[in-house]
Amino acid sequence: MAQSLVHNVVAKGALSIFNTLLPLIVTPYVYRILGPQNMGDIEYATTFFSYFGMLGMLGIYQYGLREISANRLNITKVQTIYKNLFSIGIVSNIVCLSLYMLFIYVFIENPAIKTISYILCGNLVSQIFYVEWVNEAFEEFKFITLKTMIIRILSVIIIFTCIKSADDALIYAAITVGVAIANYFVSYVHAAKAIKLSFKETFSGLNFKAYIVPLLTILVLNNTGVLYTVIDRALLGYTTGTENVAFFTIGLKIVELTNSLLLAVVFATLPRLSLYLKEDKQLYQAGILKIMRLVLALIIPAGIGMLLLSEQIIWLFGGTQYGAAVPAMRIFSLRIIIMGIETVLYSQIIFLHGKEKRLVFYNFICGVLNVALNLAFLPVLDPFVSISCTAIAELSFTSLCLVYIHRKLKIDAGIFELSTLKYIAVSLLFIPVVLAVKSIGLSHLYMLVVASSACVLLYFSVLALQKDATYLELKSYASRIFNR
Repeated sequence: MAQSLVHNVVAKGALSIFNTLLPLIVTPYVYRILGPQNMGDIEYATTFFSYFGMLGMLGIYQYGLREISANRLNITKVQTIYKNLFSIGIVSNIVCLSLYMLFIYVFIENPAIKTISYILCGNLVSQIFYVEWVNEAFEEFKFITLKTMIIRILSVIIIFTCIKSADDALIYAAITVGVAIANYFVSYVHAAKAIKLSFKETFSGLNFKAYIVPLLTILVLNNTGVLYTVIDRALLGYTTGTENVAFFTIGLKIVELTNSLLLAVVFATLPRLSLYLKEDKQLYQAGILKIMRLVLALIIPAGIGMLLLSEQIIWLFGGTQYGAAVPAMRIFSLRIIIMGIETVLYSQIIFLHGKEKRLVFYNFICGVLNVALNLAFLPVLDPFVSISCTAIAELSFTSLCLVYIHRKLKIDAGIFELSTLKYIAVSLLFIPVVLAVKSIGLSHLYMLVVASSACVLLYFSVLALQKDATYLELKSYASRIFNR
């Protein structure tokens, strides 16, 4: 079932490009039509749901991906892992659905937010069928890409057909839930065919005992994540109003879209690196260095470029009514660099080494730091202050991970290289380019297109002249994609 690494990166990259380009069309439309108030209500309701959603998922995705990737040649063991994790997911999501509905009934008073929250209950039902970790472990990225593209295109057609005014906020919430249910269920059917277990076999011979400790450990790790942007949104909504949640979230969504595209290579190689770590340590180390260099070559110019064009990016996504989101967007842009490095460190080094407890500890400490900073600045809390506090906490987390990887795991993460300084230096050349384009007096759209195109051309031209190894590798990947 395993495909070549190039095929995986191409398929995952194509999906990431699609998942980036599609929201570039949908998100500006939805944010403009529904407005800051309605989008704030939706995002505020989604914030509370995310607590229960994470509890329902436990750590099944991460644990299942790691274990099946490492044992995928042993179908008997794969079947055992699958049926136990799937059954645990059914129980956990049903329990969390009951608790979530009780929470909505008792604690949420705003009628609009209460209704949206009840609609979001469908997401917990969909999570029962979330077994994408099986398909990813078997490197079925072609299926994942095609399936997701078809469902997402259908969802876009429905959105443009049904969302016509600010009164359609509930319809939009229902559409997002319906898309999740369809996406997860189709993946479940495909994974079930690969596992080859009957209904009776799936629920027989279960033994949850061996899975409880690692799943609870990952659960704690996942929940320490709520101490960052999730709790930021909750504090913003509770203390300053849901409009500020919309101003915060629009920057968060833009960064998530960019990150999913730039870090496609990270997640596409995760199953293969799991095997390398188990069988060939030197090959694993070489893979880490290559991936980190590639990630840095992409996220550094992306972060600096988005920082310089934050005003134009916010205008593209939300229009002038979201102007208050620009200061926060500038910090979000720099956060792309932190997040890129962080993703490689914890997903491909610390997590693959089975050191989840260390991640839990670091995440918790830095999450508490973030909450403390938010509370300390509560009198002046706004989207800019909130994400600044988070960036400080995440930078602290990344630093702790780097020290641990160097001292304890004896792995070279590949960050402090001359190539990193080169990528920073070339990216800083964007400053005079952007200033020159802004001086022309173009509209936001033309300014964004011209400035970003000029920066991309400048960046890769300099790397090409220097015959940079990462540039040559990217060029090779691009050639293979076009050839196929």
